[in-house]
Amino acid sequence: MDSKDAVIKKIVYDDDKIRNVIKNAPQSYNSILQHHKDNGTMQVVLRRRISRLVKKGSVWKLRIPGTRWGVALFCTPEHDYKIIVVDSLIGVKIYYFFEFKDYDTYITIDDYWEMNTKGWCEWNYKNIPLKIKKYRCLRLWE
Repeated sequence: MDSKDAVIKKIVYDDDKIRNVIKNAPQSYNSILQHHKDNGTMQVVLRRRISRLVKKGSVWKLRIPGTRWGVALFCTPEHDYKIIVVDSLIGVKIYYFFEFKDYDTYITIDDYWEMNTKGWCEWNYKNIPLKIKKYRCLRLWE
C-alpha cells in the first residue's frame, strides 16, 4: 500500500478529516475516494460517515440537478467558495470559485475549478476567464 492509499483510508475512517477535506473544496463521494471509488467497503463507510455528518448539520448535501445518477456535492456551512451548476450542450458542468463579476445577462469568473464529469472524481484548476449566460445556470450556491 503506497502513502496515497494510506492517506485516503485515514480520511475515510475519520469524521474530522472528512470534514476538513470538504471544508477546503466541495467534494463528491468519488472525489474523496479518488482511485478507490470502486472499492465497495470504502464507499459504504464513507457514505455512512457523511450521512451522519449531514444529519448533525456539520456538512451540507447539495444535489446536482440534471445528472443521470443523482450526483451530490458536499460542503460545510462555513465555506468560502461558491458553486455553480451550468447546463451545457453535452451535459452538466460544475464549477467552484471564490469571486465572480455579475452582469445583466451573464457572469464572468477568472479563476475557478471545474469538476471532471468523467467519474465525478477530480477538480481541474483553470485561470482562463469563463463567461456563463445566466439562463444556462441551473443552480448557484453561495
